Amino acid sequence: MSKFLEIINWLTSLLLTVWLNCSVANDVTPQVFGEVREGIVAAFGDFNSDELTDVFLIRNNMQVLEILYGADTEPFLRPSNFYCSYKKYIITSVVPGDYDGDALMDVLVTVKEKGSKNDVHNVYIHWGDSDGLNCTDERHEPLLKTKGEPLAIDYNRDMIIDLYGVRENNARTFWIFNKTREPPLQISQAEPIYETSTTSEMRIPNANAYLDINGDFIADLLVQTDKHYEVWHGRNGADPEEKQGFTFNRTIDLPIVGSKPIWGQAVFSDFELEGVENVILPICFQDCANSTILVHDGKSFRDIHVNFKDPQAVSWGFVPPQENDVYLKTITARSGDFNMDGYPDLIMTLQTFGATHKRQTFLLENVPCKMCNSPLKRTYEVKWNALSPLGENTVAGAFYDFYQDGVLDVILIEKSNTGNYRPLAFRNTLDYDANFVKVIVLTSLTNKKNPTMRTALGRKKRTYGTNLPGPRITYFTTTQEGDFQRGSSVQLPQSSYFALQLPYTIFGLGRTPNFVDSLTVGLGSKSRTWTQLIPNSQIIVVPKPLEDPQRWKAQLFVTPSKLILMSVVALGGTCLVIILIILVLYIKEKREDKQEKLQEAHRFHFDAM
Repeated sequence: MSKFLEIINWLTSLLLTVWLNCSVANDVTPQVFGEVREGIVAAFGDFNSDELTDVFLIRNNMQVLEILYGADTEPFLRPSNFYCSYKKYIITSVVPGDYDGDALMDVLVTVKEKGSKNDVHNVYIHWGDSDGLNCTDERHEPLLKTKGEPLAIDYNRDMIIDLYGVRENNARTFWIFNKTREPPLQISQAEPIYETSTTSEMRIPNANAYLDINGDFIADLLVQTDKHYEVWHGRNGADPEEKQGFTFNRTIDLPIVGSKPIWGQAVFSDFELEGVENVILPICFQDCANSTILVHDGKSFRDIHVNFKDPQAVSWGFVPPQENDVYLKTITARSGDFNMDGYPDLIMTLQTFGATHKRQTFLLENVPCKMCNSPLKRTYEVKWNALSPLGENTVAGAFYDFYQDGVLDVILIEKSNTGNYRPLAFRNTLDYDANFVKVIVLTSLTNKKNPTMRTALGRKKRTYGTNLPGPRITYFTTTQEGDFQRGSSVQLPQSSYFALQLPYTIFGLGRTPNFVDSLTVGLGSKSRTWTQLIPNSQIIVVPKPLEDPQRWKAQLFVTPSKLILMSVVALGGTCLVIILIILVLYIKEKREDKQEKLQEAHRFHFDAM
């Protein structure tokens, strides 16, 4: 019996050890990246159309583009056999998308000559096909040249990705791609009509964005200049020609508070769950020793008074622009709902000020605010230990769902003393069971020449295109307390200057187990609403045909919640212990029966004598 108790104690200890390790092992770099120990994470997209997000990596002194394929088993990101190399250029940005309308992902890269100090970039596209990636030779003439990095948009709503930016002569231009793989059509942007006669040049680097600002489900254009943001509304006329392009609407003035402000890259998210996207703008002064975040409330920018002093009373601030660092050329915030409460949080890199600068990437959690400028009611709070033990000596962070469970994990970029970049993986292990809805909107393009793909069950699987910038997604639900909750997001509003935005949207629902009352997806002035959706669902929306939203398709996949998984593990462990107890008792009873039979046989022979 003592042996049996020892076995039970050993099994219990083993289960507890495994459980604790699973709950606290946040550093999952080996499980995610495997043998990959160097590289610059440049963009995300589903290159091979397997419904898993791949990572586009820049390696070897910024001269090699490589794709890491997403997987559902460890390692979750695996090197592919596709490389595109440059000898006289360095890669400055990567923008995946379908640039020829064949429903397969292509990869646009901007490159510069080694050592070049100007802002002119050559643009090449590596065309995707059913066999992989066809690298374009750098000796070929580039498709186009831009000053600064271009923004991915869909100018004419044909689901083929176009570009917006400025030419070498500072002329604002749209580049319209078609199905021929020829150089794109150039369309000059009209001059904005300001109230004053002064005009402003586009800022480089900039935070230009392609998103629906006025709620009509048509993606608008927001352009950052040296003095303000320009708002250009997407057109929606009766004629086909009037359904493409943008019309200047107004400007959003940048508040000049203090002397020589350093403007960061604006990010766009539903800051207060009001169903609208706010402009969230990092700003600092005095070499960023004085840093803060401004949020536009619809009328003007408000300071939300973020406290950058840690528990040891050490002051932190943003990192001033560093020309020699690919991630720190501008102050950049990246948005995502880390704690799944519905309110989008931020990831930013901060530094201390003094004789030495300590740099680290932190989570800024969206929390209620008591001292904010009305009408805003929330602010950001730095969570100093949320990304421990990772975060130190890191220069960037981005959200990513490694385990496909609807919980946003974090990719961190570590920079060594020799200037090499290494991606790290942090697993987000929430201490409570939170619900979510994950939405992906595709371009809806198809190609009959593409090979037929099949699922694990042998069912035919069709692909419906790739990354699509601009769709607006809104949801409406009821919380456990009976309060109404709504939120909105825009898919891929930014693509330049290492925006590192995911090609899908995850809405955190907190602990609300209720059905999502409604989910609306809109683009090109059309929209469709789905009702009574199961929480913890992944929804893939195929907006085809664009003009008839009632025929749009939505594929729904349900992900078991953590509570269900924990229950399965607990039930499985209990069943295992019961089976072991039964097995031990059975063996013990068999042994006793055998001994009893031997005693009976011995007694019989003794009596016979």
